[in-house]
Amino acid sequence: MSNLLKDKVVIVTGAASGIGRSIAISAARHGARAVLVSDIAELPCEGGTPTTQEIDALGVTARFVKTDVSKKSEIDALVDAAEEFGGVDVMVANAGITARDDGADVSEESYRRVMSVNLDGTLFSAQAAARQMKAKGKEGSIVLMASMGGIVGAGMTVAYSTSKGGVVLMAKSLADALGPDGIRVNAVAPGTIDTHLLRTSPGIAEAAEGFRKRTPLRRLGKPSEIGDAVVWLGSDMSSYVTGIALVVDGGLLSVI
Repeated sequence: MSNLLKDKVVIVTGAASGIGRSIAISAARHGARAVLVSDIAELPCEGGTPTTQEIDALGVTARFVKTDVSKKSEIDALVDAAEEFGGVDVMVANAGITARDDGADVSEESYRRVMSVNLDGTLFSAQAAARQMKAKGKEGSIVLMASMGGIVGAGMTVAYSTSKGGVVLMAKSLADALGPDGIRVNAVAPGTIDTHLLRTSPGIAEAAEGFRKRTPLRRLGKPSEIGDAVVWLGSDMSSYVTGIALVVDGGLLSVI
């Protein structure tokens, strides 16, 4: 489709399914030299062929690296795997989960699990990528996956919204910390995107139709539309953009 990511090495966490899968495939379509696909399992939750096979079919090198992002050692090993290709240029910290019992009475176990993946895992990913970028003198791009739910709250997503709100501020803080090294850090905040995660998340799935009707574009977003936004933030086209939370929501936050 383009050469926006020509010769760049891209890592995407949570890339077996949903938005992460689309980001990894979009990176390949836009010219990435190699894409490292990270997740806790290789097969997509929604079915179909593994993400690496889709990328291979595009003529781009792909590697699957099994990773639990809540474990710092596994994130470090993931980033080390990029050494084979000369080191990471674009790190996309996309891995995230929801909790079935989220809300005001979310259990301690669920709350801590959401935080360990959505917040801790995002920081560990950014840290590992930044260390390698600085060691190699790369002016790279780190993209963190936030959410519309990290900008506005909802009673049914107390833990999730708290974690994603932290990601928004993490991007701003890391942008300041890493900017002197030429490393840009941004967040993407998707709105209501038609994914397996949305369809299987209690409360959110039921609310999706209401969100669609209120969205100015009157439709749910496609995972590929998030992928293209991430590609832009990873490319040199956004070379003076850092510290933002790019909302990709069909205009929903403008009217609610």
